[in-house]
Amino acid sequence: MKVLIASKRAPKVNGVQRAFKRLSHFDLFKTIVFEPMTVESGVPATPLSIDELMTGARQRAETVYASNGDNSADDVLAVGVEGGVCVFQRHTFLQSWACVHDGRRFSFGSSGSIEIPQALADAVVKDGADLGHVIDIFAEQKNVRSNQGTWGILTGDLVTREDSFELATLNALAPFFNKKMYDRKSLG
Repeated sequence: MKVLIASKRAPKVNGVQRAFKRLSHFDLFKTIVFEPMTVESGVPATPLSIDELMTGARQRAETVYASNGDNSADDVLAVGVEGGVCVFQRHTFLQSWACVHDGRRFSFGSSGSIEIPQALADAVVKDGADLGHVIDIFAEQKNVRSNQGTWGILTGDLVTREDSFELATLNALAPFFNKKMYDRKSLG
């Protein structure tokens, strides 16, 4: 199987690869060739809603799948991942989303959420700053986005950006590795 990853950023690529490696006991995922590619999401640098997160992940997956050339192949999956924030009940949460596309359907999964500190929320949501930039200032580190990410900063590295993309990808892959459940047409 060929897995097209719609990013070359290490946390995204590594998270997607870890998700697939966890599924290596399934015949479908025994032999995998990963192809990371740089693909634009078509959404803001820091998405500010679930809709923007899902749209960014879907557009990345769709674009990278279309770039494959052989769109009739049954053994190609495209994965787009996107991280950003969402505001619920006046609280701002960091989330990661994944979209898996096989040329016929799109399947989504998310990582869960972690509330971000008000200073970060104000900079990103109110002032429109890119979280990738302001987390460096907030954490007094360089290039946090390419390392542990905001997830790692906020959890003391108990959950990293890579971990969040792994979980989102696993959740998006569920219909592919658990067809018995997802292809059911009735409860009985």
